[in-house]
Amino acid sequence: MPDTYTDIAAKDGSTDAPAPPWKLLIVDDEPDVHALTKLLLRNFTYHERGLEFLSAHSATEARPILERNPDIALVLLDVVMETEHAGIELVNYIRDVLGNKSVQIVIRTGQPGQAPPLDVVSNHSINDYKEKTELTQQSMLLTVVKALRIYEELLPTFEAAAKLDELIERARSGADDRELLRLLRGDAQGGDMPETPSPAPDPRLLSLTEREREVLKWLSHGDSNKAIGLRLGVQEVTVKAHLRQIFAKLQVFNRTQAASLALRMNEQD
Repeated sequence: MPDTYTDIAAKDGSTDAPAPPWKLLIVDDEPDVHALTKLLLRNFTYHERGLEFLSAHSATEARPILERNPDIALVLLDVVMETEHAGIELVNYIRDVLGNKSVQIVIRTGQPGQAPPLDVVSNHSINDYKEKTELTQQSMLLTVVKALRIYEELLPTFEAAAKLDELIERARSGADDRELLRLLRGDAQGGDMPETPSPAPDPRLLSLTEREREVLKWLSHGDSNKAIGLRLGVQEVTVKAHLRQIFAKLQVFNRTQAASLALRMNEQD
């Protein structure tokens, strides 16, 4: 039996082809963790899309799976596997070698002392951190929903950045100016893609106060906390307090994710 599982909720008896499932990769050297995760999420759907489970029992085994599936939405990742830091090394491989910035990575560890959450989240491109003792159905569902929501909302930003990188690389390799102009026009006009209506304002952005929006604006410009404080005439500690509130309201974990949503806010203004 293949090690994948898909459960898509049918609605109103529709016979239309269902949307593809979200790909979720479990990387853990404990078979029971794989089995329990699939059990807890067996009936899960988000936006009428189920889950396709991919499994790896080591960081080494996970690498080719990630290479073949760049559309994986979420990785549930153990830290201590074939080595004490195998999970952290896999994160660096995903972000730096594969260049995959969009996939959501949630660390799950049974040995939090070896991977303190503040150090892990602060020093690596990790989106969430859970201890295996928190492995209840409710916490699992909330974790997966939050991760898929962020993935879905930020994916267009990362795709746009990838297109820009492609243009820069083509320019460096000597691409003809007319070719670059054609590519730019294609992006501006949406290429052959059908027009889509403008998205509704993100309720998370609407929840920000005017001052929080100002802080987020200068954050997206690359300003440090000290520079933002000087612009707004407040202490750096006040800026940090605003950022904590902004991260909580936007459901993000670092400055990069907050800045990405700030770009969307500017488009909606």
